[in-house]
Amino acid sequence: MNERFTRWLGDPAVAAGLNMPGTTMGLDSFRSYVGSFDNIRRNLLAIRMLNDEPIGLIMAEIDQRHRIGSLHLIVGDTAHRRLQISFEAVTLLIWHMFVERGMQKLMFEPLSRNQAAVTACRLGMLRQEGELRSHRLDAGTGQRLDQLIFALTIDEFKSRVRAVARLPKFEGPGLTRDFVRETARSFGRKQS
Repeated sequence: MNERFTRWLGDPAVAAGLNMPGTTMGLDSFRSYVGSFDNIRRNLLAIRMLNDEPIGLIMAEIDQRHRIGSLHLIVGDTAHRRLQISFEAVTLLIWHMFVERGMQKLMFEPLSRNQAAVTACRLGMLRQEGELRSHRLDAGTGQRLDQLIFALTIDEFKSRVRAVARLPKFEGPGLTRDFVRETARSFGRKQS
């Protein structure tokens, strides 16, 4: 953990997307924030490149009783702020939450002004469930902001896994080579 993370959170584009006040969080405050995650109900994950360089963060809040996850993502490193990175990170997270964490529904709740997040949700074929009018206050101006709700259920996820032309490829510790293919087969995907 270093100053890179606090620089990300202080970036005006990130702060506006997250509706954070304009003050920059110091390293000690960020460490306290990280310490508030229990990795059960509240999870904080780094988005990393293949060389292990962190480029962003994912916050996931889990309602274990109802098996619902609420997800938030930032790509802090400006050199990597493009939809493909967000799309790949969200795809991996969706697989993890449904297949490994047993979630039944995932929700993404961007502010309507956060066009990057809204576009990522729409490109990720998430269903828009609603729009909460004047739901949040802008941290800087006090102006009322709309918030959108996008979601994906386990049944929708399974249906998409069965129908997608190409399955994603995931590699890493603890994943067998056939993890994605075998999971897709368990969802009823025909193997070619």
